[in-house]
Amino acid sequence: MTLRRFFLISLASGTAATGVHAQVARLDASADLGLRRAVEREVVAARAIGLPEGLLIAKANEGIAKRATPKRITDAVAALGKRLQVARDQLAPNPSEDEIAAGADALYVGVPAPILKKMRAAWPHRSLALPLGVLTELVAKGLPAARAAQVVTDLMARGATNVQLYALAQSVQGDVAAGWAPEAALDLRARGVMSLLPPAPAASAFTSPRRP
Repeated sequence: MTLRRFFLISLASGTAATGVHAQVARLDASADLGLRRAVEREVVAARAIGLPEGLLIAKANEGIAKRATPKRITDAVAALGKRLQVARDQLAPNPSEDEIAAGADALYVGVPAPILKKMRAAWPHRSLALPLGVLTELVAKGLPAARAAQVVTDLMARGATNVQLYALAQSVQGDVAAGWAPEAALDLRARGVMSLLPPAPAASAFTSPRRP
């Protein structure tokens, strides 16, 4: 799921648990019997532990569209299943499908699993789908995961809205495309958002204590 999709979901009313993935999930009819059975095994396993199985089917269809080999498709679906399980566990107790999808995307680009757990602990009642999507976008643009997570969580602690977080990611993306160093772009854009927010009530869970 793209960051834009997470952003649109965050703006829509009544979408805390959209279920959009499962609603549209059908394996492409061109899949051969061996691939179909392999994907079905992954789907059954995902269903048994409460994972959003539609995401696995979507991954298989993506591979079919790209004409990947059945083995590559099966491996990709299995790997996604593992990331979904890790994301679901780290975002416990009751993550939405969109949060699980965002968490799996973050893991895919190299965000360490404990960061997801820390974000959930800090915001147990706020949807993390968009913030995790922003984190994923920043890491994909070359930012170290710890640094990107610190900025996102600091902004959330200061009361940044999903609109502001999304705008930050889009601005950094544009700056990097224009030749800026990722960290310089992030620092500049984060300061701009920070200037619009009230002071933080407490230190971020990702900020190390200052030494005297």
